[in-house]
Amino acid sequence: MKSLFLKIFLWFWLTFLMIGATLSAVTTFIHPDDTLLARLSVRLPLEAKAAVDIYEREGKTGLKHYLDGLAERPSIEPYFFDQEGREVLGRTPPVQAAEYIKAMGIEVPRVSVALGWHEFVVQQLAGASGQRYTVLVVVTGPPIADLLTTPKILFILLAQLFVGTAFCYWLARHMATPVVQLSEAAGQIADGSLDARSGSNVRQRHDEIGRLGLSFDRMAERIESLVRGQQRLFGDVSHELRSPLTRLSVAEGLLRQCPPEEREEYLDRIALEVEQLNELIGQLLTLSRIDGGIDTTHRERVEVSSLIEEVAANGNFEAQTKHCAVTVDFIDACTTTGSREQLRRAIENVVRNAICYTQPNTDVEVTVRREYTAALSKVVIQVRDHGPGVSSEHLEKIFKPFYRIPASNGEITGGAGLGLAITDRIVRMYGGGASARNASDGGLIVKLELLLVE
Repeated sequence: MKSLFLKIFLWFWLTFLMIGATLSAVTTFIHPDDTLLARLSVRLPLEAKAAVDIYEREGKTGLKHYLDGLAERPSIEPYFFDQEGREVLGRTPPVQAAEYIKAMGIEVPRVSVALGWHEFVVQQLAGASGQRYTVLVVVTGPPIADLLTTPKILFILLAQLFVGTAFCYWLARHMATPVVQLSEAAGQIADGSLDARSGSNVRQRHDEIGRLGLSFDRMAERIESLVRGQQRLFGDVSHELRSPLTRLSVAEGLLRQCPPEEREEYLDRIALEVEQLNELIGQLLTLSRIDGGIDTTHRERVEVSSLIEEVAANGNFEAQTKHCAVTVDFIDACTTTGSREQLRRAIENVVRNAICYTQPNTDVEVTVRREYTAALSKVVIQVRDHGPGVSSEHLEKIFKPFYRIPASNGEITGGAGLGLAITDRIVRMYGGGASARNASDGGLIVKLELLLVE
């Protein structure tokens, strides 16, 4: 049986049916008619006296006729014992009856449940001849055939079967349907439909299957994001590699044709293109390692102030060509956790980008402060330049890989467009975030948030 729905339905249906049948059997067979028992307990002394008189007067024939009259109901079985404990009519009573009768007292009716699924009433008394006799009446449950032909019992059983079947069908469908939907969604994703999801009816369930649906959708969104990102990355990489490779090919062709005195110029061009290719490939490898979660398990406490000072010192050396400087304002001493080298790279990318775009004779300003919210405590690093800023249409895109802002003349600015993307990946990998906004008096402010460790 390969259907989960049928398995669940049949298991619940059989369980319900067994419970219903067991309860019906227990109620019917273990607990016979209490009213009949009470009536027999009251009538038995009179009935026993009449049976003894008839036996002593008419013998076995009269006794049999009389006892058959008592056994009008199928659930009543009367027995008649003489003084030696033998059943007079040759009937076979329950096994425990003989032992029980020996303990009976004269003219004292007894009611007991000592014979398994049978209840019985017993009476001992002496006849006119002085002989002592015992009358035993066993009350049994009705046979199964009689139960099934009794309208009331049959109606109860059919009602139980109908209600149980409906309930088990609903329960099995309630459990199996979302599993089938999840299976179909997984199959669609495997076939390439990355936008497939579990469905709102699965996510809105308040049970384990609902949580499974939410987890499945988060997984699907992550897979879609990674695959789409990889597809975009491959396209962007192909585009970015095409230009330097084309220039290398052109330079190589010109080198073969140029006179010896001009070869140095083309060799320098080839060396520059190779260096740019090497830098681009290095940045791509860094971005790939971050997205793949490589080397993220190694974390250490990092003192942000010393890290910023190191980045600022390197930045000042680079900024000298523009007569600029990198200034640091440590409002608060802060500590975070992560890879020191990766965090240094993240901050350095922002600082170098600011140095590139700030106006000559201006400063790149770096501030570090703590920020407390109800949810968590953060280290906030802000890097501000005094450049042209970024228009609002491009502001949200500068952290995407290979995105470069068009210059005022419409040309694409230099660089591979990976520095801020790497920064964004690193800070998000350690539970933080990156954002950018334009300063009111000009320039761009890039804000990095990291988790604060006390």
